[in-house]
Amino acid sequence: MNLRFGRLSLWFCAAGILLTAWPFIVRDSVAQQVAVFLFAGIMLYFIGVILSIIAIVKKEAGKSKFFGVFFILLIAVLSIFSLLLLSLGIGGK
Repeated sequence: MNLRFGRLSLWFCAAGILLTAWPFIVRDSVAQQVAVFLFAGIMLYFIGVILSIIAIVKKEAGKSKFFGVFFILLIAVLSIFSLLLLSLGIGGK
């Protein structure tokens, strides 16, 4: 069986992002368990990132292996940008 870590990484990261965002998208009684959804989504996402790193080390073909690593960098840049905007708002007149 040919196990493709890049494709598994893509699916785990996508599932983690959707599960993490679910309580903020849908307002129902099930989504009130925000902590459970956040923890499960973050864990799925980090499993996807680990699978992505394995795929990069094994030099698999395709570009799906870069999905997890790209979104880690995107989240870091967005958080730095949001902190910059917050600091400008706090220090304003």
